[in-house]
Amino acid sequence: MYHIDYLPLLKLHLRVCKFIKCLPFEYDEKSGLVIRTQNSRQVITFKIQSIFSLLYSFATILHVCIGRLTLTERFLGSLFLILDILLTTTRWNYSLDKSPGQIVNSFLQFEKQILEDLPTAPSSLGTKLMKIFIPVATLSLTGIAIFEFLLLLFAPCTPPFLLSMFPTCRQYYANGYLVQCGIRLFESWMQWHMLLSGGTWVIYILFVGIVCLLTYFRVLHSQIAQIKKDQDMDTCIRLYRSIQILEKSFNDFLMVMIVPAMMICSPGIQLIVQYVCINHHKDIAMPGFLVFPTLGLDAGINNVLVFTLASHINIGSEKALQGMKEKVMGLEKRKLMKRQIRACSVLKVKFGSNFIDRGTPLVIQNFCVNQTVALTLIKSRHVAR
Repeated sequence: MYHIDYLPLLKLHLRVCKFIKCLPFEYDEKSGLVIRTQNSRQVITFKIQSIFSLLYSFATILHVCIGRLTLTERFLGSLFLILDILLTTTRWNYSLDKSPGQIVNSFLQFEKQILEDLPTAPSSLGTKLMKIFIPVATLSLTGIAIFEFLLLLFAPCTPPFLLSMFPTCRQYYANGYLVQCGIRLFESWMQWHMLLSGGTWVIYILFVGIVCLLTYFRVLHSQIAQIKKDQDMDTCIRLYRSIQILEKSFNDFLMVMIVPAMMICSPGIQLIVQYVCINHHKDIAMPGFLVFPTLGLDAGINNVLVFTLASHINIGSEKALQGMKEKVMGLEKRKLMKRQIRACSVLKVKFGSNFIDRGTPLVIQNFCVNQTVALTLIKSRHVAR
């Protein structure tokens, strides 16, 4: 449940975001809701950071695509380029849209008003794993920023960071100019607020939303199993419709930018991390190298666990509808109930005009493994020559 398992984490995360002013939202203790902040300084700072993120990502794209980099350096830079694009996309809210806070509030209100009198469903293995992964993912937002700082400390000329854009980067590093320190601090600050802001709604709407929807379906399945009369069926149909309304608002926010960005960028991050860890682990100094397996672990878990659970929303809704269709036989108002069940649509996590089904994680892993092997073979042939 959101308010028990994840709301304390979200409140702590929002406090950190408020400290560095990277989100225009905060948690209101009086109302128990996520609201848009009334602090004008926080709003202005957030907008400035958003513009900086856009400019920073654009500069990174130019550097990786047309900069004076070797093929190996382009691969190294591509990882951070994809990450920057993902974070800039998921954090972008220059118009201060209230939708993210409203969706979180919808989950909280749903649990208080609709599930309050219903028994708690047991957790599945997937949701138990997500209870571990979500706090780890939240901590990794700061952890990745720290590892990137260490990477810049030991290898400041690593592409696509700002110092690598200077032809005299190694001279700056050798002479220890103050300019290098200033750029390094600026870049670490950029990465930190981009990670915290960009990761907020990915974790606390996409990830947590998937877990909560699956939990609600388990509650619904337990209620369907106890159907004996028309009133029980009516209760189950109303609960399904309530979940359906929640799913609509969930998808309306995510399907346009966040889920498509995750579907494109997360496999890309996993692919590049696999290639770098296999072929270039000796080229990157420790502990800065740790940023690569950290990113790869997050991306891999997302591609396997999160997308698998997302596909279970579709499966769970199909099972719920099928279960109600089977239970409707023998009820007095079965004709009316059948029409009501037919009016309920199957739920799914959408991206664009498509949705995540049970085959999506396998397709992603097949792509990542095949491309990693292909790139490794190309590199080995190049070295052999």
